[in-house]
Amino acid sequence: MIGFSADWLQRREPFDTAARDVGLARRFGAALGRGQNEPRRIVDLAAGSGANFRVLAPQLGGDQDWLLVDHDPALIAAQAATISRWAAQAGWTCRDGDGGGLHINAGTATWRVRAQALDLARDLEQLPLAEYDGVTTTAFLDLVSAAWLDRLCTLLTRGGRPLLATLTVDGRRVWQPPMPADARIQAAFQGHQSGDKGFGLALGSEATAYLADRLAAQGHAVSTARSDWRIVAAHREMLLQMLQEAAAVAHEADPAGSALFTVWQAEREQQIEAGVLALDIGHLDLLALPKR
Repeated sequence: MIGFSADWLQRREPFDTAARDVGLARRFGAALGRGQNEPRRIVDLAAGSGANFRVLAPQLGGDQDWLLVDHDPALIAAQAATISRWAAQAGWTCRDGDGGGLHINAGTATWRVRAQALDLARDLEQLPLAEYDGVTTTAFLDLVSAAWLDRLCTLLTRGGRPLLATLTVDGRRVWQPPMPADARIQAAFQGHQSGDKGFGLALGSEATAYLADRLAAQGHAVSTARSDWRIVAAHREMLLQMLQEAAAVAHEADPAGSALFTVWQAEREQQIEAGVLALDIGHLDLLALPKR
């Protein structure tokens, strides 16, 4: 199964945070229900270092109980320290909770956060979704197959649970200024995205549309919104990483174009040095609300 390093998740987090659609998040929160004296319970799939919790908890407001699910023991081990630092920076109290996990006192609200190690490719159905009011995930669904999304749809429909799936890539990747080789680079990258990431052949940029259609057919009210990354000249390190990644994938997926890709990369590196390169990467957020 594909994995991501804590360093990469930390580097991408500011771009994710800036790109998310706040309106869909608010509507998700309103759909969670629960009375004033009960915390809203949320399960986050492929939680990584807990970025989804750290962004959404303040937006949703009120008492909350989160289960952060991931297969990577290194990321699970990093969650508590990352969340504790985040809470301290916000001026909130964070302590180990009774029965495990963390308890965060955010002034007007208390948030409980626990981790669970789970192979989502194999054991998705083991999640206790009936115990939770809603499901979230971020930057994940483009890695999975149609068959896996069908399984997720079945669980959401059976349990009548809302889903907020943020920052799924949608295939748009626009370099500025444009170059003739961009289209061939993009074709190679798109082909790479549809490979098997541990969940079967990935849907890549088609994931949001596929999931939206399936959930709508099962009675959910589905909304989507753009959540694009905008990487500008000031973000030199991120631009360089995106450039190197795109070139490496192109060389691997389309060896016949290697000479062209080498020239393309060299020219793009010069543009970074000159402070004239920018990159837009298209993402979509999706909200699915069950029929009542």
